[in-house]
Amino acid sequence: MPRFATIVTLAAASALSADAFTVSSLAQKSPMTLLRMADDDGPSPIPTAERGVSVDQDGKSNVWAIEPKVEVESKSSDEQTSSVIVAAGGFAVFAALAAGILTNLPDPDQF
Repeated sequence: MPRFATIVTLAAASALSADAFTVSSLAQKSPMTLLRMADDDGPSPIPTAERGVSVDQDGKSNVWAIEPKVEVESKSSDEQTSSVIVAAGGFAVFAALAAGILTNLPDPDQF
């Protein structure tokens, strides 16, 4: 019984001395600072240019289309056919193994 009283006393003392759910005094002492953004009144130091747009000597803008890059196939039709055959064969082997394993599982009602 004295051991139980010691444990209860230690638990009560630690619960009363814990500051886990109180507001710390350090947070109240720090001054609040304001963040301000810079004013953008002047022109941008780095001119930004759009793709497909330019300005000529007279100040007129020229706009032209930008064509997408053309993708070139690197495999021949024979290589593509062999890749499809290998993929289909791999799937067939997987399906055969899965069917063989699933049909030979023990009956769960036996246990």
